[in-house]
Amino acid sequence: MLQKYEERLIEIKRMLQELGSEVVMAAERSLGGMENLDISRFDSAKTLLKNVETSANAIDNEIVVTLALFGPEAKDLRKLVAFLKITNEMVKIAENIRGFSKRMANHLQSDISFNALHEYSTHLCKSAVKAVTLSIETIEVTDKEILEDVYRKVKVEESKSDDLYSILEKNILIDIAKSVEQSGDYIQMLSTMRKLERMADRSVNIVQLMIFARVGGEMKTY
Repeated sequence: MLQKYEERLIEIKRMLQELGSEVVMAAERSLGGMENLDISRFDSAKTLLKNVETSANAIDNEIVVTLALFGPEAKDLRKLVAFLKITNEMVKIAENIRGFSKRMANHLQSDISFNALHEYSTHLCKSAVKAVTLSIETIEVTDKEILEDVYRKVKVEESKSDDLYSILEKNILIDIAKSVEQSGDYIQMLSTMRKLERMADRSVNIVQLMIFARVGGEMKTY
């Protein structure tokens, strides 16, 4: 019985890592699209994520069945609950990547000049992607000190993304003042950049959940 439970746990972790790898790859494609202003890379990022919901549902179903069959307690229960919540965070990050990629493709084909916003937008995208990548890597981590170190690194990227978004917001508001007739397009641009900031926020949640799974304590994400 114990062996079967351990086998299920290994399979759940493998599925979670596979889903995480797809999310990271899509995030990197979107970063490549931002760096090179390449619409094809944004399209590629969206394509990579077409089966995310199906994969997440399969993981959730496996977790629920495992909970029902084995009734794990203490550390094992924490781990499965954390994994269940992490799949949701990954789906949300995937939604942000898809939305960002779709909107960026549209922005690049619009009449708005993106040159003035390109530098800070690219830095924001880099911080978001780095936060996502670091957070997904924690699924493999078992050491408490390493987890806490990664948490600090992800928090740094989250803070950077907040600062970069604020700079972009200020710059876009200046552009709106100069070109009122395009204000709607600029507001849409700001909304697009917000999706990157949210990716960093979700990444913090994932690391917090992994700390909860490994160490225990208070559940900080809901």
